[in-house]
Amino acid sequence: MAKTKLKRSKLPLQNGNCALSGETLPENLSLIDTDRILPKAEGGMYQLDNYRIVDPVAHQKRHGTYRKREKKLEALKSLVDDRQQVMKVAQKINNQLRAYKRRTDHLSQDTVDFLTQQSKPLKAKCASKQREIEKALKTIQNPLIQAGLSVIGIGPITIAYCLVYIDLEKANHASSLWAYVGLDKPSHARYTKGTASGGNKSLRTALYSMANAQVANKKAPYRLVYDRIKQRLSISENIVQSRNTQGKAIECMWKDTKPSHRHGAALRAIMKHFLADYWMAGRTLAGLPTSPLYAEAMLGGTHRTIMPEERGWIY
Repeated sequence: MAKTKLKRSKLPLQNGNCALSGETLPENLSLIDTDRILPKAEGGMYQLDNYRIVDPVAHQKRHGTYRKREKKLEALKSLVDDRQQVMKVAQKINNQLRAYKRRTDHLSQDTVDFLTQQSKPLKAKCASKQREIEKALKTIQNPLIQAGLSVIGIGPITIAYCLVYIDLEKANHASSLWAYVGLDKPSHARYTKGTASGGNKSLRTALYSMANAQVANKKAPYRLVYDRIKQRLSISENIVQSRNTQGKAIECMWKDTKPSHRHGAALRAIMKHFLADYWMAGRTLAGLPTSPLYAEAMLGGTHRTIMPEERGWIY
């Protein structure tokens, strides 16, 4: 049964109220969530006695995914979301114009002129939103902001995304952040059909941009991570899942994978190292306990752990 029909069937049975909070639900069914009483993972189905309609915020609270932010952080989250939506529209228009110029799409001149006219103000809007984010960061009293911005190549957008999405009190280990972002497993294993998985895509995209910026800047501290990983993988005989030139899934040695695969692995390594440093600096500044980082914990201290301050973090 379609979700709209499910909601419409349940609405009068609940007297138009949220089953969790008791608040009156909106008439627009797209603004209402359905919630299975017995979860899908336990075999629960969308049957009349096993689901209820709820307010989205109450739904998030029930599953422990709702994050209550202080006022200034909530305002920063709004700015981050604004910038992200404007960028999506701008990228869509630019991709469409590029397809037209490449002659892979065929548009009327009127449409081309219209899209071109929209492109410039959208670019200006993106820049304006970035300035607003930078301004908002200056109003937030959090030493972690300056600690991160003190690192070469780490900008306010990266720090803003981390602040609004990461709750360090819930992350007892650096690896907790890797799992949250979706870096705890290879990209081909990130998504599982039928289950909520993949990690926080918005934060992962911001970190991917940060990693590329680190690679482009030879003075950036995480560039060394990239170089070391690529060099190690170029001679590694460890077996990994990859794809051949026809796109077919294969198993081969790292040294035999395509350069783009090793490049992607090195970028993900930058992201993981950055998150580990953010976790260490942030937990330390907040007075929260910090466990040993991966190499120190798993390898018995035989590998020296590079601490955040060695990469320029001031905390």
